[in-house]
Amino acid sequence: MNFNNRLELTQSQKLVMTTQLKQSLAILNMSKVELEEEIRKESEENPLLDIERKEEIDWEAYVKNMDTGYKREVNYNPDNDLNLENMIKEDVNLYEHLSLQIGLYKISDLEKEVCNYIIDSLDEDGYLRFSEEIMLNELKELNVDEDTFLECLEKVQQLDPIGVGARDLVECLILQIENSGEYDEDLINIIKEDLDLIASNKVKEISKKHKIPMQRCVNLVHKIKSLDPRPGRLCCSEKTVYVQPDVIVEKIDNEFIVYKNEKDSYMLKINNFYKEVLRNTSSDNDAKEFIKSKLNSATSLVKNIQSRNHTILKIAETIVSCQEEFFNKGPQFIKPLKLKDIAHIIDCHESTVSRGVNGKYMLTPFGVYEFKYFFSSAIETQNEEMASSTSIKKIIKETIKSENKKKPLSDEQLSKILKESGISVARRTVAKYREELKIPSSSKRKEY
Repeated sequence: MNFNNRLELTQSQKLVMTTQLKQSLAILNMSKVELEEEIRKESEENPLLDIERKEEIDWEAYVKNMDTGYKREVNYNPDNDLNLENMIKEDVNLYEHLSLQIGLYKISDLEKEVCNYIIDSLDEDGYLRFSEEIMLNELKELNVDEDTFLECLEKVQQLDPIGVGARDLVECLILQIENSGEYDEDLINIIKEDLDLIASNKVKEISKKHKIPMQRCVNLVHKIKSLDPRPGRLCCSEKTVYVQPDVIVEKIDNEFIVYKNEKDSYMLKINNFYKEVLRNTSSDNDAKEFIKSKLNSATSLVKNIQSRNHTILKIAETIVSCQEEFFNKGPQFIKPLKLKDIAHIIDCHESTVSRGVNGKYMLTPFGVYEFKYFFSSAIETQNEEMASSTSIKKIIKETIKSENKKKPLSDEQLSKILKESGISVARRTVAKYREELKIPSSSKRKEY
């Protein structure tokens, strides 16, 4: 073996991820909302970056007030200083909503404290998941006995929305039934014993078990299904996600035009004051270095945003070109399309298209669609053409929507209907698409 040291010169290729390249890829991957948040964040940290929101001008209002000047209209009610039209709605979560109601009860301070403790212990669905033993142990310092605790729990269970404070699903549904004034012994028994049968839509089995007529059983099951199993959601809803289209597609003179959505976007500018500081030879060197670094950062952000907009617009234009039949006739005419098809047309890497598609939306004549909607796998039809999985899902959804609810179509029947339309799809593929559409099986869709 040769252990001698020697120098060798070799050639190799490797990708070096610079900070600017990393930022460029990250910005391309962002949605419009995420990008605006990034711009706001950068503007707070970088004094060289000025941002202005580009908003649509209400020209009618502008012209109307041009001569008279801008006037702020205030609704004033001389009979009452509190005018409801001037009030702004403020969102209140579940816990604040319940605590506000308890504050109106004429109960002792101890009872209010216990009630608020119970309210704070509820989960977002409105359920009390902790055991009574654990809660009583935590309330020892207040000398709260079991009777006081249960009385306070009963008060919480009377609050709006009805069903909060329940310790399980059965109690939640029974609270709602009792509050509705339609107490029915058969109804209560079904809730207590047969929620699993209701979930499986086994109405005949419930009817036979409780020895009640079929039609009455159907009515009772419908009544139970109309109840809310998660009452806390009425106040404590999930975070709202706002969708802003990145591009807009319009048909002008029988041609589809794609353009960037400029509404509510930001216009970036480099602050001229700091440019002058750099030109000034008497300026402090440390200050100059700081300004240079911030100038590079601001310039890099502006360039990367311009690059992002250019890439997204190219992808959108190519999608519209490839899916022209969709834009002319509607969603059922969408064609199979893959990311690599777009990458080949616009001459870029597939990963770039993937980032340019992620979280991006376009406003079309048929509504707002995510870019990803236009990409789907291909299935061969009997006439040797190709159908997209998206269009097949659309057909399945529409077919199920118009089916006889008392005799719902099985996956096998749906497969045969598609075959008659010239689309050969196996039963298991139909079942897969149906599940992706979150449509239950035929047995669970059946109505009696």
